[in-house]
Amino acid sequence: MHDSTHAALREYYAGVFGIKPSEVWQAVTVRTHVGRLEGYEGFYVAWRGSGVHVSAPPDLDAEAKHTLRSEAAATLQNPDYWDRFAQARNLNVVGPSIHAYLDQDPGPVERVVPVTDADLESLRASATAADWTESGWDDRPSHVFGIHHDGRVVAAANLNAFHGEPRDVGVLVAPDMRGHGLSVEVAQHTASYAIRTHGFARWGARDSNAASVAGSRRLGFDKWCSQLAVR
Repeated sequence: MHDSTHAALREYYAGVFGIKPSEVWQAVTVRTHVGRLEGYEGFYVAWRGSGVHVSAPPDLDAEAKHTLRSEAAATLQNPDYWDRFAQARNLNVVGPSIHAYLDQDPGPVERVVPVTDADLESLRASATAADWTESGWDDRPSHVFGIHHDGRVVAAANLNAFHGEPRDVGVLVAPDMRGHGLSVEVAQHTASYAIRTHGFARWGARDSNAASVAGSRRLGFDKWCSQLAVR
């Protein structure tokens, strides 16, 4: 990725965790929620390389804070650690997931076109509520693109805001049309739009969603970090 993209991402994650951009991924940090995480009920954790950053609720006791800060980065990067951490507090782990980024334009796809909320009705009806939410539609995306087949939208992708601009790609394909490469096509077009207009695109995927992770790699997205939530 370009140096400017790396710099923008360091700035973003520094803001999330209340640290300096130069501190991002350099060590273990534990801070209480700041910025967009203020009021968040739970823990947010992200890691890359030798760095781990933990954003914690303001009521986290001093002993627990000290314990987290004393743990080795490799320990805090192990989801099993957070499973035990969550169980001890009667909480649940959400994730882990990857955050991946792309700033090389893969090019638009001719048959992918802008679509409206009305166009999405049949696609929404065919999807589970969990798939709809995980794909970012509940966040009221600013841009939506889709593929039509037999008079209906069978695959669609959206862009939600990331670091102040529409860059975060979400993808959904009708269950009866999966396995035909439609997710990659519609995601390619949507990522291309984000890159051409705002410099780079982001892709988030649960580690357990092998198809989504593979799709991001196929398009050239670089994994930037892993993350999970405990809440």
